[in-house]
Parts: sequence; C-alpha cells; structure tokens
Amino acid sequence: MFRPVPPQTTRVREVPIRRTTNLDLYRVVDHLDAAVAELREMGRRVSDSLGRNRVWMVSSTVTGGGVAESMPRACSLLTDLGVDTRWLVLEPGDPSFFTLTKSLHNMLHGVPGTQDLEAARSVYERVSAEAAAEMRQVDARDILVIHDPQPAGIALHLRRPEPGRLAWRCHVGIPERNEHTNAAWSFLRPYLGVYDRLLFTLMAYVPDEWLDRSGELCPGIDPFSHKNRPLRPYKLLGILRSAGLIPGPSVPRWARFRAKVQRWIGKWDESPLPSLLYCPTILQVSRFDRLKGFESLLPAFELLTRTAPELAASLPANADRVKSEIERAHLVLAGPDPSGVADDPEAEEVLDDLCRRHDRLPSHLKERVHVMRLPMVDVKENALIVNALQRVAAVVVQNSIREGFGLTVSEALWKRAPVAASNVGGLARQIRHGSDGVLIDDPRSPESIAAALLELIASPMQGEAMARSGRERVSTHFTVLSEIKSWLLAFSRLLEGADPAPSPDG
Repeated sequence: MFRPVPPQTTRVREVPIRRTTNLDLYRVVDHLDAAVAELREMGRRVSDSLGRNRVWMVSSTVTGGGVAESMPRACSLLTDLGVDTRWLVLEPGDPSFFTLTKSLHNMLHGVPGTQDLEAARSVYERVSAEAAAEMRQVDARDILVIHDPQPAGIALHLRRPEPGRLAWRCHVGIPERNEHTNAAWSFLRPYLGVYDRLLFTLMAYVPDEWLDRSGELCPGIDPFSHKNRPLRPYKLLGILRSAGLIPGPSVPRWARFRAKVQRWIGKWDESPLPSLLYCPTILQVSRFDRLKGFESLLPAFELLTRTAPELAASLPANADRVKSEIERAHLVLAGPDPSGVADDPEAEEVLDDLCRRHDRLPSHLKERVHVMRLPMVDVKENALIVNALQRVAAVVVQNSIREGFGLTVSEALWKRAPVAASNVGGLARQIRHGSDGVLIDDPRSPESIAAALLELIASPMQGEAMARSGRERVSTHFTVLSEIKSWLLAFSRLLEGADPAPSPDG
C-alpha cells in the first residue's frame, strides 16, 4: 500500500565537475588516436551549432550505479571537445518518491513492483513539477538530457524548450514484454511524449510506439578512471591494505582511506581477509539489487565445491590441479554500502537477506564465502577498491537476472580477467560466448552457474585467451570514446531535427 509522506522541499542542484580528463591521453591507449581526431571534428561541429548554449544532464543520484559514475567523465570530455556540458541531480523532497521509482525500475525489467503506480502518481507529479520549477538555469535553447525514469516527468512541466533540444536517456529495460513492463511503460507514456529523442542502451528495449524517434547509445568504460586505471603491484597491495582487506605494514598517512571495507561474519567486521591473495577468488561486485542474481551464487558455489572431485575427474585437464583449485576457491560478493546509494531504497533489504543466507551456510563454506559492504564516503576510494578486487580475482562473474548493460563486465574484460556473465540484455552484447568469456544460460540455476565457473577454473589458458579477446572488444566498442561519439551524433541529429540510426555494433 502506497503511503505518501508530508511534502518537503525538492531540489535540483548542479554537481561541480572536476576537469580531470585530458582527451590527448587516449591517443596512447590501444591505438585510439584516430578516434580522438574524429571526436575533435565532431565536437567542433556540435559546438558551432550550439553557439553559446549548453548541454544539461539530469540524473537521480550523485553516487552509486553506472549513471552516476558516467556523468563526471562524460561531462568533462564533452566540455573538452567544446560542448559545454553540466550535470544536475534531482533530490526529491518526498522520500517515498524513490520507493515509487524503484518499483518502476523493477517493472521495466519485467518483474513485479511493490507499489501501486497509479496510486502513487500524485507524488511523481508533484516532485516532477517542483523539480522543473527549480531548473531556472536551463535556457530554452540548451540541450536537456534527462536520464532514466526517476526524473523523466520533469520535462512535462518545463517551459517548453525549442524543438530539437529535449532527450530522454533510458539505461534500463528488457526485450520482452509482459504485464509488468506494460504497466510501467503505460505509467511513463504521458511524460515521454514531450521528448524529441529517446535514447536506449539497446534498440531491442524500445517499445514499438516510440521506434520512430528512438536511437541506441551504449555506455563505455573510461580506461583512465580510478576504477580502470593500471595498478602496479605496490599500488594494488597498498589499496587492499588501506581498505583493510589484507594484513601488512601500514600505508603512508596520505594514502589512508577514510573508511574500510566491512565483511559479514555474523556481524559487520573490518578485519583483513588473509586468503585474498593466496586462493582463487570468484568475484561479483554490483549494487545490492535483487536483479543482480547474488542469491543464486551461494548454492552454485556450494554445488561447485561439493562435486569438485567427480567434476575434476571428468575433465580433459589435470584432475589434481582442478580439484585443488576448486577446494581452495573463495567467493566474494561485494557491493556499495546501501547508505551511499540514494535512489535504491531496497538495497539494505537485499543486503540483509544475503547476510541471512550467509549465516545459514555450513561452517566450512561460511569461511570461504564473503559478503562485503564497500564504503561510499569517498567515490575515488570506492573505485580503487573495485579496481583492486577485479584485478586479484581468478574469475569475475555477473549473474544478473536482468541487466540493461552491466559495465562491470567491460571493466573486468579491460583488466583481462576471465568473465562469466548471464546471457541477458547488455551482458550478451558485450560477451561473445567462447570468444570473450562464458555466458551463463540460466542465472537462477546453480547447475548452469557452476558449469560456467568450472569451465574458466579448469581451463585457465582458455580463460586468459578469452579475456584478451574481450579486452580487444571493449577497446573497439565499449570505451568512453565510443560513448562520447554516440552522444555527439545524438546531439548533431537533435540539432538537425534528424533521426539517429541505431548503432551498427552487434
């Protein structure tokens, strides 16, 4: 039952962008110099068309999740190219607003929501109208890009911008349609009608009624971000020590982190994990969301370890080695501290459920399965922790039930880590099964998950070859330069009043 709370003040605030990017740096990364030259020419044309006007990006949270992570680098690189790009964040006055939009998010992924959308529409309308009134800095000739369902209603309440200046970027969705997706799109229909362009992660996610004004825009990773930059061994170990994940000598004062990783051992604890550097680690790092498939990884790992001897004997590999690797393997399930993810009110509940499942594991497994809460008090420190964990993992897994794109896969492939990911949505776009990684047929099936993990553990040379191929694929299709090119193309066609064609990548 939806229960609105007394109205409070809704704010839309500008997030300062620290100019930490330098486009010329990308010239030396995997032969991206031609891409940089092309972007400079495209940026000049868009800048000439915009004149003194700007691009405004609007999203729902400043930390947590791929959208929040992508905004600083996208705004900074676009500004480097002469396209003045700013970032606004919606801060709703009513905390029930994010409960509603989380339900909407789930329904767009084809699963039931917890809210009666129509009963909650008045809250969505009120917050959207209040937010629109706050956006006095946006000129009618500026390009306004609103991200995802949370702030989508703002555009309906704005002073009408000039034609060709209003776009909605949707990062979520699935190709299939059911009663839940139909209800969610029905809820959004009145608000999406005012947009000139609708930009989806995959064209397969676009409802038929909006195909004529929709385009595809894939996200990409930034090789120079703290989450993806190279880490020399001393730096990698320093990050793990600063995060409290491994024992060792203290780090210099300037390198100490503001908060440590917390690990569930029946209570939240900050003690090190001595096995992290000495045993094969299977890692999933994602937001604590039911659609990320965390819970199925526990029985899959139990199945993998329980059947290790017979599995090892049946493989065309050194049975003793495979058995030893499986018997020593650890499973790390990590995600951002829910208190640092403002627009996901279900994260704490999902994490609590995962901890209860951990408590029920047999003692010999409980010592090898680690639920981790990564601190969010400093965005840079959080990114470095994720970077270090992905680099020490023997296998990175992304077992999502639904996934709009899932940049964790591209991040891991960029680091040449062997990856197993569920065969859904954007994950299947990033990985070609057997070439760049292994796709899990059914992310709810422990047998399917265990088989994929075994394939990578039992055949390390094959896993490393796939990881190298995956790195090349990310370099070609899924870096921030590809994303910025798509943004510039979208802006050009907005300003020209033309329809962008879908991305040729497939």
